[in-house]
Amino acid sequence: MRILILTSTYPRYEGDGVGSFIHSLSQSMTRLGHDVTVLAPYDPAVVPDWQSDVKVKRVHYVWPTSWSRLGHARSLASDVRLKWHSYPLVALFALFTILHSCMEIVRRGADVVYAQWLIPSGFIGAIVSRLTGVPLVVSLHGSDVFVAEQYKIFRPAVRLVFRTARQVIACSGDLARRAVGLGLPRSTVTVVPYGVDTERYSPDSHSAQELRDRIPIPESQDVVMAMGRLVYKKGFSYLLRAVPLVLPRCPNTCFIIAGEGDLRAELESLAESLGVREHVVFPGHIPWGQTPGHLARADVFVVPSVVDEAGNLDGLPNVLLESLASGCAVVASEVAGIPEVVRDDENGLLVPQKDERALADAICALLGDADLRKQMGSAARLSVVRSLSWMHIGERVAGILRTYVRRD
Repeated sequence: MRILILTSTYPRYEGDGVGSFIHSLSQSMTRLGHDVTVLAPYDPAVVPDWQSDVKVKRVHYVWPTSWSRLGHARSLASDVRLKWHSYPLVALFALFTILHSCMEIVRRGADVVYAQWLIPSGFIGAIVSRLTGVPLVVSLHGSDVFVAEQYKIFRPAVRLVFRTARQVIACSGDLARRAVGLGLPRSTVTVVPYGVDTERYSPDSHSAQELRDRIPIPESQDVVMAMGRLVYKKGFSYLLRAVPLVLPRCPNTCFIIAGEGDLRAELESLAESLGVREHVVFPGHIPWGQTPGHLARADVFVVPSVVDEAGNLDGLPNVLLESLASGCAVVASEVAGIPEVVRDDENGLLVPQKDERALADAICALLGDADLRKQMGSAARLSVVRSLSWMHIGERVAGILRTYVRRD
């Protein structure tokens, strides 16, 4: 099967974590024997000679190329509003990607166009599908549905995508329901969660040395870790508010909030005002290649996701799946797609979103019981190995794509 993948975000160099899940999915379908070509925007950070087993073609859409600022987690300010530059860049990217897609189909052919995100790639795929007759399947990831909900200017494009797509894949049931609320027929949506590289992410005490080398934490200290872009929907402010509730019960604890984003200064200021700055480490961006070692060192991993004030939320955080595969004892918010992979008191602990006291209680319950941490970690690892490896997910997605190819 020849699959043409359209995406606005894709890793730009080896170890780039942005869009890594799109690469992992593309790679899994390539390894299953499918001919996969990815069209993604050019970016100044792209390393031209980076080799992978997926054919990736970069679309130049603006000159000078230093103005190429679309995608790669840069179109939304703190994930709550579109940045001004997004509008002209989306229009230019759409135009040039439609041209490139049609030329690719004429030259090499394609059995299916598979677009990532409703906007802009879903809209681009809808135009390409109507021009070429190649069936379209679209995957939803979260921020795209949020943009469609918040910005009525994009509603005509969304309706076109929904009328054109043979099937829409959502990474969680919550996201599927929101898409139906935008007008997507229920019969057109299928829920397929993200996958995880269960070999790359696994319990590994040797890998934990990477964290000790980078952040000097005494071996005797417990580590509570969170990781992700520093934006509102990740809920890191609630984790910080839980810290002064945890420390009186578990004083020998270090908190690590890894990642970069628009809210870093605000979060550091909050830690200062709470009087816990000396107990919280903000190491900044963690290269993707180093994330397994960091997860392996965590005694408790926290995913405090929330619905932010603008109504945005994660579909299904990739780092959650990576922490489960790493055998971490996980505490996570009961929001969006998280309860679909974390079963409370089985492979993790679920707490209400925006509830720092419940968050603190769950963290303390795990820190105070090594046997419970071990039990939760083992169950977490087993839960993803059974059905959420990227090869499993690649087979499911390829099966959906193949269904619509056969109908033509």
